[in-house]
Amino acid sequence: MQRSQDRFLTTHTGSLPRPDDLIRMMYAKEEGVPVDAAALAARVRDAVAEVVRKQAAAGIDLVNDGEMSKPGYATYIKDRLNGFGGTGNTFAYQDLSDFPELQKRVFGDPGRSRRKTPACNAPISVRDERAAQVDVDNLQAAIKGAKVAGAFMSAASPGVVSLFFRNDHYKDFESYIYAIADACVTNTKPSPKRDSFCRSIVQISQWGATSSTPIWLCRTSASARNYTSRR
Repeated sequence: MQRSQDRFLTTHTGSLPRPDDLIRMMYAKEEGVPVDAAALAARVRDAVAEVVRKQAAAGIDLVNDGEMSKPGYATYIKDRLNGFGGTGNTFAYQDLSDFPELQKRVFGDPGRSRRKTPACNAPISVRDERAAQVDVDNLQAAIKGAKVAGAFMSAASPGVVSLFFRNDHYKDFESYIYAIADACVTNTKPSPKRDSFCRSIVQISQWGATSSTPIWLCRTSASARNYTSRR
């Protein structure tokens, strides 16, 4: 953990706006359009360098890669883990049900309308063993020479993953969330190269524990507390 005795270090929550051309490439991939893997990887690498420069120029002390490699802060999981090949999830936001026009605008957002959230329909295991290392490599290259105090990586929590991807395979919620957790730990386990870089400051994205997710899904405070405690 990077600390300072002189002033408060500045940072942010993790996900930052992607360049328009990178967004188009990611949208195409999400929609099943063939995308040159090498070209996408190179654009992600350049985008990480760009976003680190912008963070440093803005005075951010603890920077990250802006999650440039991910189409979403949670939905990227389907590309890195096996087991998610079912039908798409349907979201019903309880706090929007009484406001159909606002609900239409929320779900009409380009990012949400292209978001792919196939249900879990098979045992979960690691699919892409290199993805996390590539993210680290890109960020490590980007911060060389940058005037920053440190860097961090972001990762979706098992609870957030279970929200976006419905369970159609495991016998109960506990079995499902532990399977997600085991696979996520395996996919991000330390390696000499990775550990020497970040050691690692990893931000776990579990915004639903304290923000609006329980409101989306729950009508009572009791059901919201139960929802949060299980994640």
